[in-house]
Amino acid sequence: MLIKRLTSMLLLLVLLFTASIVEAAEPSTSLAAIGQKKQGESLTIQGTTSLQEVIVQIMRPNHTLLEMDQLTKAELLTGKTITLPTNAPLGSYTVKVGSGSDVSVATFVVIASGGGDPDPGTDPGTDPGTDPETDPGTDLGTDPVTDTPTKPELPSVKPDGIGELELQAVGKPDAAGVAKAAVTLEALDQAFANVQGAALSKLTLDVQKVEGAQAYETTLPAAALTEGGRVRQLKLQTEFGSLTLPSNMFTTEDMVGKANVSITLHHVQADSFSEQVKEAIGDRPIVDIHVKLDGKPVPWTNVQAPVNVSIPYQPTVTERNHPDNITVWYLDESGKPVPVTSGKYDERSGTVTFTTIHFSQYAVVYVTKTFGDIAKFPWAQKQIEALAAKGIIAGTSEQAFSPAASIKRADFVLLLMRTLGMTAPAGESFADVNASDYYHDAIQTARTLGITQGFGDNQFKPNQTISRQEMMTFTARALTISGKLKSAGSGANLAVFKDAADVASYASESIKALIQQGIIEGSDGLLLPLASTSRAETAVMLYRIYHLSGGR
Repeated sequence: MLIKRLTSMLLLLVLLFTASIVEAAEPSTSLAAIGQKKQGESLTIQGTTSLQEVIVQIMRPNHTLLEMDQLTKAELLTGKTITLPTNAPLGSYTVKVGSGSDVSVATFVVIASGGGDPDPGTDPGTDPGTDPETDPGTDLGTDPVTDTPTKPELPSVKPDGIGELELQAVGKPDAAGVAKAAVTLEALDQAFANVQGAALSKLTLDVQKVEGAQAYETTLPAAALTEGGRVRQLKLQTEFGSLTLPSNMFTTEDMVGKANVSITLHHVQADSFSEQVKEAIGDRPIVDIHVKLDGKPVPWTNVQAPVNVSIPYQPTVTERNHPDNITVWYLDESGKPVPVTSGKYDERSGTVTFTTIHFSQYAVVYVTKTFGDIAKFPWAQKQIEALAAKGIIAGTSEQAFSPAASIKRADFVLLLMRTLGMTAPAGESFADVNASDYYHDAIQTARTLGITQGFGDNQFKPNQTISRQEMMTFTARALTISGKLKSAGSGANLAVFKDAADVASYASESIKALIQQGIIEGSDGLLLPLASTSRAETAVMLYRIYHLSGGR
């Protein structure tokens, strides 16, 4: 027993000694000395490493970021040459090269271009000609990797929960026309710290225009867009459009071991599409949105984290007179256009906006669609044509809409989900709704979100004609979940309608709320809660929902 115990203790001592050797091991990365440099001169970052890739950071005397890049092992050995600005602050600069805990640090001194030591009367940490920046930190394993630095202009304190941070892409676009910029987590945190007064803070990252650029790639720290972090929004703004990115854009599983996210907004031409598609798009803008994790392209889709997109657009006179026809197409991998039902023109901002749960190519288009049987329904014609142009509603055939026909429960839920752009993770299905049914996903989404509970025995009765009170109840629940409908106030009263007694208890509050917001008006003092709803009436109500103030 004693021998075993001694053997165990000896083994433990060996393990501890081995561990201490490992912990005390020298970093594998080393840098060559740089020496003294003048303003405007070039310098070379050169060294050796056993790592396959390293991150390079050059810090000014005031600890703000001058340059950041990613180099391979071979590139570090060859050396990276940069040119100092002619107005570079005088003083001691710090170079950090490596990854994680394997970091090598070197310093060099910048003197005035005329020679001599730095002016002892000038604080090298406060250069009046340089925008203030933020310390990107010393842990190279958590900083975004990019070959272009960020020069953020920190915002003043904002009382309305909205701030702005300017990003400059240093240097010209690369051979593919891509201008690149980056921002560190520390810079974001400091900018958000200056934004006050709102439950959800929003920060615009304004990437400044670069002459000749065809695309803008912005690198962000992974933590800024990973679920479980701080709830806040980043608006990435470029000359070709802007993306409003939610903080839960990626799951924690997506981001295991990832340090940074690079999002690219690319202005593309229609050359690769079919003649029919090219003719439909014309000279309107097309953008390609894609993402990289640690420099590697990955597909992105997330039904729980929709991204809002806006594209600058100047309509023609005809288009301005019919703005409902301005919409968006998603162009799939084969170039086939798919309507993006949330696409619309926003006159106030001069942009076309839409919401997406996946990245791809998107084009602004002008679509006209009508049917031969809607002229006798002038009170609904505009609404039917507008929703058809956006791909929300379709005819019963290519030429017919059947405006007087009653609408079924399944079809109404499908149109409601399209109109509001509602999505949800896959959930439980009703027993009478098959996976192959065209309305399956919409009804599943409505059930997951609590818009419908169905009937007993797990039935939805998709082919049953929907009553007006069922339609109003589904609508009110969906609008409430979307944040577009307030609960009925104390002044709401159904007694003014002659048939108020016919309203079911489950529908009463929903109908009150819709009336109070002007979505439902009644007819000749009647609500007709038990009556069916025609396809034309449905289109009118959906059109009102689509254009609610503050809508998608």
